Amino acid sequence: MSAVALPSRLVHPPVVYGDDRLETSSVKILAANANSSYSPTSGNRIVFNIPSFSSKVFINPKRSYIMYNIKKTGTAADSRLVDGTPWIQRMTLKGGATMLEDIQNYALLERLEALTEPTDHAESRAWLTGDYSDVVRKNSDGSTSKAKTILDRAIAEQSEAGGRCYTKPLLSGVIGKGQEYYVPIGMIGGTSQALQCEVFLAENSQVVTRGVGVTDTPGYELSEVALFLEVVSLPERAMAKFNSAILSGGTLKLPYKTTRCFQQHIGSSQSHIDFNIVENAKDAEKVILAMRPQSKVSNYTNADINASGTNDALKIDDAFALRGGENSGSVVSKYILRHGTKQVPPAPVEVRDNAGTTPSILHSLSSCDMLNRSTRLTSIDVDGNPRFENNDFFIQVGLKSSDDPIENGLNTNGSPIEFKLDLSSNNTDLSLFAFVLANYHLNVGSNGSVRMTEGSQ
Repeated sequence: MSAVALPSRLVHPPVVYGDDRLETSSVKILAANANSSYSPTSGNRIVFNIPSFSSKVFINPKRSYIMYNIKKTGTAADSRLVDGTPWIQRMTLKGGATMLEDIQNYALLERLEALTEPTDHAESRAWLTGDYSDVVRKNSDGSTSKAKTILDRAIAEQSEAGGRCYTKPLLSGVIGKGQEYYVPIGMIGGTSQALQCEVFLAENSQVVTRGVGVTDTPGYELSEVALFLEVVSLPERAMAKFNSAILSGGTLKLPYKTTRCFQQHIGSSQSHIDFNIVENAKDAEKVILAMRPQSKVSNYTNADINASGTNDALKIDDAFALRGGENSGSVVSKYILRHGTKQVPPAPVEVRDNAGTTPSILHSLSSCDMLNRSTRLTSIDVDGNPRFENNDFFIQVGLKSSDDPIENGLNTNGSPIEFKLDLSSNNTDLSLFAFVLANYHLNVGSNGSVRMTEGSQ
């Protein structure tokens, strides 16, 4: 008789018991350069020294986050914090003398990643992250009354003496939310710390939106900034088996992904762009391109900060309003990415005049295996248009041949990535930002030494 299969839920499988000697705890790490407050003009960097704890300790990066108090300075009613409180401009992570990550334009990358999250996720976390944009959209209801109530409350909280407590996920590929594996912090050598995470504060104009007609220069202050890590301590027996199995070759290899950012600037009269991205990566997974008006990169944005005007005012406008969509003033009509003789996609993505930029968005989602994901990017704005046609357009080009966990991305060594882009209209000077996501390895030797290698293997 041939073998047959029975329903998996027919019989409850035996429970596998975990080792009750495994210990976990949450560790609060304060800044090494401790100040009572931090601002772009006084104490504009924060350093976290992460100790090795002991040889048996690992970090569970899925439970890592930054918590902080942020207070808006200046006249309370004149401004509000940009959604998501994007106060991190740059983040670096070092293991000994080895630079493992250097994420520049961190705040913009944070905004782009947030746009790929589901809308309900953002709504339910508004008071945790300081991003009220989806709550405001949901509560417009044909009038601005509900939205105004929400924003007035947020502005009041952010202007109080103690500020408002929010949290940020870490975009670090090593110790942040994208890391799938425990980090062997106890094996990394170092005299005062195993890893050093340093964050640099963004300018006031990038974190605070001024009200209509306001010319003052409001700012922000941070206090009680802390890095929270969950540390896991293995029992001696488990650690001995781990060392025997993993360190048999003398090195532990921890895979991680991180991004590097490249910039280019164009004038308002330019409609064709050749953006050469000189990135030397063995296994690049994705290129993300976003466009911002140059005026917003370096100056304050003035907008209806509490929805006191018409419904049109609820179309969120802040320092990170993006160009490229049909209603943005700088409309993408065609693009393609080239590396050597390879083109991604094989033929240019083209958009017909006055027909919307949906083809660009569909290719972005498809090439990055997000086609069936419900994202904030594709949700409806208060004026009935999709958000990507207003102020949330960006391009993603996936470089992996499949989403399998293998090395099948693009080897960019030897020649630049050429991003060719056409605009059907452009009414402002633009700053272009290209983020390249690639795979690397953190290699930890049995003597605690650290080095970084490219690729997935």
